[in-house]
Amino acid sequence: MGTDVNGRDAVLEHARGVLAERFGVGIGTADKILRDCARAHGQGLSELAVAVVASCTTDSAPLPRRLHWNGKETNEAA
Repeated sequence: MGTDVNGRDAVLEHARGVLAERFGVGIGTADKILRDCARAHGQGLSELAVAVVASCTTDSAPLPRRLHWNGKETNEAA
């Protein structure tokens, strides 16, 4: 069970890093983006984090559209 938690934490940290780099924001803001989007769309945080990480590791998985960032809030218009 500890491995699952550690693996999930690693994916969340990686996703935060991806969002921080792509949007030019700090890790705290990237965490807020990730959590707000997951909540707004009724999606699990880990599930969304996996999609974000996949968006930078394969050409077939673009950054989820719901993670468009306009500097103030996330929205669906990408």
